[in-house]
Amino acid sequence: MNRFTASVSAAAVAAGASLAMLAPSAVGAAAANVVQQVRAADLGPGRPWIRLQDDPSNVYRPPGVQEVSPFADPVRFNGSLRLSIAGGQQAQAAHYYTAQVPLSTVAAAELSYDSYVRSVKGGATGTAANLQLPMVCQGAFTTLSFQPQLATDSQGRAGVVPDTWQHFESTGASLWRTSRALSTDPALPAGSDSPLSTYVSGCDAPGDGIIGLIANVGRLGDVKALLDTYVDNLTVNGTTYDFAVEGLAQGRVVLNRGNQDRPCHHASHPCPRTRGGAAGGGGTAGGFVSFTDPADGPRYRAVGTRLVFSNGRALDPDDLTVTANGRPLTLTPGPGGTVTGVVSPTPSVDLNPGGTYRTALVVTHRGHPWRDGGDDGTGGRDRLKVRAELLATGYEPLQPTGVSTSTAVR
Repeated sequence: MNRFTASVSAAAVAAGASLAMLAPSAVGAAAANVVQQVRAADLGPGRPWIRLQDDPSNVYRPPGVQEVSPFADPVRFNGSLRLSIAGGQQAQAAHYYTAQVPLSTVAAAELSYDSYVRSVKGGATGTAANLQLPMVCQGAFTTLSFQPQLATDSQGRAGVVPDTWQHFESTGASLWRTSRALSTDPALPAGSDSPLSTYVSGCDAPGDGIIGLIANVGRLGDVKALLDTYVDNLTVNGTTYDFAVEGLAQGRVVLNRGNQDRPCHHASHPCPRTRGGAAGGGGTAGGFVSFTDPADGPRYRAVGTRLVFSNGRALDPDDLTVTANGRPLTLTPGPGGTVTGVVSPTPSVDLNPGGTYRTALVVTHRGHPWRDGGDDGTGGRDRLKVRAELLATGYEPLQPTGVSTSTAVR
């Protein structure tokens, strides 16, 4: 296993230096995790997060790629931190506190992060980015590195699984590696692996504690090997650090009676006013759902759409017939008298920054008539409504992304 080192020199810590290069950070555990977004502008010299090359003591370490990436994370789908290296390189982003926090405090709170390793030709296998805790123990500086290749993720998978988002959380059985020898009782040699509880009991001298956190990809033993990783939602000491791009996708849904694939209400394309009357009446509406990703938005992988239909009363799947991109859509009962269906394109489709994902819809409502319900713009209680939710691949395929849009049939 690689040996990882921190980006602050041991001499500076041991001498009690002010660590002026370190960016300020709130310290002290909170009752609940606070989410703190990290943007591209937050990485760099003198910024809250410093990259490998921003620390002069790392001048002899060739830096890889350390950047906020549009690659969507599996929780908020708003980007992630990319750490990528070629032969002999190292990549990391580090956030430092202004004062030490006792390791016992940190260990009592959630310690977790999300990890993704892209399989590439010539890529290293079985290894991933580490969550690291730079700290002082018995007056000496070291770095504790979580060992994902020796852990079981929250989905029950052992070790590092390529091309898959994994959530790793430190438990009592998780192993952490010390980068330097520690004069604890018993002494711990450099490169040894121990549960965090071992370090908590051994690193209890006055002034001991962690001084920040690091997302790190260390140099590989094979100088020709590559490693392309993404991490996000690093949770330490009551704060979750969410790496995010600026934009998010926006949705639009259009459904008009008598219109099969495009909006109407134009003189050249009036909307047919098809209304149902007696029992068994109804009508057909056509249109589309689209999700447009801005140029500064995330990259959503293998997207889909969840459609939720409602009309103010209990709907049954037999009340509706829906086609999506010309194919019948399977409908199922949803909560609160709704009806739902999921569109999953085959082959899979990604929604990339600057792109649009569009689904043509035709909806036939057999059970109840269309009703206008007034002129307040909200639609009447019997007006059929549809909510469209953007789905994408996160921990699992077709996860909700938090992006949605809705309309009533016109």
